[in-house]
Amino acid sequence: MEETIGQLDTSYKGQIFRITFKEKDFQVQLLKKSPTKDETALEVLLDGGLQTLVKKKERWSFLQNDLDQDLANHIWRAISLRYRL
Repeated sequence: MEETIGQLDTSYKGQIFRITFKEKDFQVQLLKKSPTKDETALEVLLDGGLQTLVKKKERWSFLQNDLDQDLANHIWRAISLRYRL
């Protein structure tokens, strides 16, 4: 039997961003085709792992609290610059 946990079933590959944060390089893949400035949640692949960015009072953070919340803002900044949001 084939293992399906952790696999994404999406036909859209997503825009790939390479960002540097605190002297570390990250690869972020946006899983939504056209984000808008009114988004309150976005799913991304962060170095191959699925992460959810959520907006709370004008700041972005990860749904999973064990990650650096400033990294979430840095990712959103890269997305907003790319899509002119």
